[in-house]
Order: sequence, then C-alpha cells, then structure tokens
Amino acid sequence: MNRSHGELDAHRASEPTWQRHLYLIFDDLPWGYSFRKLKLPPHSHHQPELPRRPEPNRLPPPCINLDATRRLPVFFAAIGTNIISAHPRNDFWDAPVPKWIMPIIDVRSMCVRFGPGLTWPLRPILITAGDDDDKLFALDMESFSMVSMKPLCTLKEWSWCNLPMPPFKRVDVTSFAVDCDGCTIFVSTDYATFVFDIVSSEWRQSSNCSLPFAGSANYVHALDIFVGLSKAADTYGHLCFCKKLLGGDENGRPSKENLLSKDPAESHVGATLVYLGGSEPGFCLVECVFVTEGKSVSMQLEEIDRPLKKNVDEGDGASGSMHRRYLYRLTTFFLSFDNNGDLTTGETCVVQCYNVPEEVSEETLANPVAFWL
Repeated sequence: MNRSHGELDAHRASEPTWQRHLYLIFDDLPWGYSFRKLKLPPHSHHQPELPRRPEPNRLPPPCINLDATRRLPVFFAAIGTNIISAHPRNDFWDAPVPKWIMPIIDVRSMCVRFGPGLTWPLRPILITAGDDDDKLFALDMESFSMVSMKPLCTLKEWSWCNLPMPPFKRVDVTSFAVDCDGCTIFVSTDYATFVFDIVSSEWRQSSNCSLPFAGSANYVHALDIFVGLSKAADTYGHLCFCKKLLGGDENGRPSKENLLSKDPAESHVGATLVYLGGSEPGFCLVECVFVTEGKSVSMQLEEIDRPLKKNVDEGDGASGSMHRRYLYRLTTFFLSFDNNGDLTTGETCVVQCYNVPEEVSEETLANPVAFWL
C-alpha cells in the first residue's frame, strides 16, 4: 500500500533526526563546484522590521569541492541526505572512474559513492518521487528515464531504466510537481497538464490548462496544498498555491506578500524556493540579486547611450566610483492561512544576505542551487 508524503513525514518525525542545514552550491572553482553549509534562523512568529538590505555575510568555507562541468546548475538533485551530480563528463580518457559514473554525496557522513550516470544528458529536469522519495527521474530532450537510489544489485547491473516518452517536448515544460501519494508526476506546458503514473508507467493528459507555478512545486502536508512560485506576470515574486493539481489559473491563488527584494539598488537575477517541511511549514527563498552602488549618475544610465553604459559598467572611471556585485538573499518564512483564507507569511520573514563569489557563472546566478538536508 502506498503511503502519502504526509504519512512519510509523520513517520520520519518519530525517528531520531539530525540537524538540517541549507546547502548552497556554486560553480566558483576552475574545475567545478563548491558546497557551502549554512544554518537558517529559528522559527519566530514575530520578526522585527529589518532594513531593506541586511549587512551581507561572508559565505562559510566549502565543506565539499566537486569536480564537474561548470555552468550546469540543473544537473544537481537531492534525495534523503544525498546530493546527486548528474553532470556529463568531458574527461573520459583521463578520468579515474568510467564515463557514466554519477557522484552521490552524503552530506551527513561526508562520504561519496558512485551510481550509474545518464547517457549523453542535454538539459534534464530531475524529479524525485516514489513511495520513499527513492527514485530519480530525468526528463530530457530525447529521453525519459528513472534510476532507483535503493539498488538491489551490483553497481555493474545498477542502471537507468528507459521510460515511455511524454506527449510533449522537454523545451515546452513550464512547471512540474509530484502528487501527495509520491507515485504521480504532473508536468505542465503552456497549454496542457500531463500525468505520469509511476506504477503503470503511463502518460496521459489530465487537462487543457497549465499549472500556475513557475518551475517546481511542493506538496505541503500541514496545509494540504501545493506551493510554488507564481508564474503569472501580475503576481511575479508571490507564492502560488492550489488544492489539487488540475491546472488552470482558476485553481491557483497567489499569496499576499511579494517575497522578492524591494531594494531599488537591487535587480532580480534568479530565485529558487526550498521547502523546509515541519508542522508549521517553512520555506527559504534563495534569491540572487545584482547590486550596483555608485554616484547618482548611475541612476541616469538608462537614458544614456548604450556604449557609455558599457564603459561605466566595465569600471573605466566614467561614473567617479562604481561598485557592482551579486548577493544571495535568503528569506526564511513560515506559511499559514489568515482569517480570509489567504496564504500569508505573517510576520515570520527573516532575511540574510551573502556575498556571491565572483567566479560564479551567469547560469548558476540565474538558477541558484540550494538543498535543505
């Protein structure tokens, strides 16, 4: 009998637990990625109003360094206490391990084991699902496959299983989510929502509407809703929630608050929503912002010819003093419904800022990699 994610959460809550941390991953190494381990602030119902931009912190030193192809943030996934790197290898002849080996890093034991790698991955969407969240699915341009993280065989026989191709193209995917039973994957395009039944290994179209999320959404057992970032232009930066994954704007409702930075000196680059779980469901929004600080002439650059703007951005001294940098804004909050039935963070938001290493690629800045493990 299949157990719902909520039942699994309750079961796990009764077991001995270890303190979880937020892991941020940056491609700031010449040959790969660094993993940074952060503590998040404790839950409090009433937070004092903070300045627009808290003083940025320095990131802790890396707890793990990984040799993998840079500029590919979408090739990371997490299952249990493991971070999985499904990156393609470009060092086959010099590599100490075979080409199709996939590193699996256990952040609890700080040990690395190797599983079967994807064959010629292009830009896969990696989805964790299954009764115990023990299966990793990869929806790619020309393939759809699955690997179990609980293999019952030797490494030689442990492999990805090819699954039926979906009735849509990978490039058309706008959002996805796993149903509360853990055995159904919902995937949306702009015009329809499709369902993959893990047990029967079959695709079907569930509606002619799209899910209201941008990217992935999570099932929140404590509130019995699905939550993700809204994809609607008029509620950009808000969370969006729905009771059932039916698709269509009428089934999705935005939260009250816009969680993105409101500092006029900060420009939004990318964001990732991380589900923290708990009886009072917590989330952390990891937002990358671009900060430009300098003399007031910088505020007039939009009206100046593009070549001059380029020179100023490159620091030729035209603006007197100009400083530009990237920050990660970590907004931790807890969700509840108010008396009107609206989803709200209440007064629980806590913002932390961290300086981003200069070497991080544009691809990773636009798609922050963060896991709560």
